Amino acid sequence: MITATLAMLLAGSAPEQTTLPRHPDPDPVQQQATRAGTPTDPLFDRAMVATDDSSFILAAVENSRQGLAEARTARELIQQRPLREAAAQIGEINSKTTRDLEALAKRKGWRLPQGNSKRVSSLPATTEARINANFIIGQLAWHQATIDQFRAQIAGPGDADLKRTLRQALPAYETNRDLLLKLKP
Repeated sequence: MITATLAMLLAGSAPEQTTLPRHPDPDPVQQQATRAGTPTDPLFDRAMVATDDSSFILAAVENSRQGLAEARTARELIQQRPLREAAAQIGEINSKTTRDLEALAKRKGWRLPQGNSKRVSSLPATTEARINANFIIGQLAWHQATIDQFRAQIAGPGDADLKRTLRQALPAYETNRDLLLKLKP
């Protein structure tokens, strides 16, 4: 019985370009336009959009707290003065942004993420050159993602006080990103 079913399945022609749950893909990858350096995957090829304010606050505060932990670790591990100064500047900005977002959330009655006493940095402690390079690369990616998230939230239909807080914080993150682009590991 199983052999007959298997033979019938193998004999039939499979639908072209199927995806789960077995329907044709309306825009197969082979037919999508390609752009140099830009992914064509629709999950990664969309601009960030604003989310509801309380969800944004949860994510932004958590990200800012992690950014602060990363900066603290970098100040402890990095030996080069320009990189240490950049880590200190990044830490100050993340600390201020965290305070501002937490204060706003409390005024609005929005939930804040729980504290994480065991928060650790993702900056691996290896050779000095590797730590320096990892710091710059990680912080560039983190700053660009933060800038994109802030801009998307500012452009959305959300709370005016939140938008004002993000507009005030945004230039410092852009300045840090530009500084990171100039640093040498």
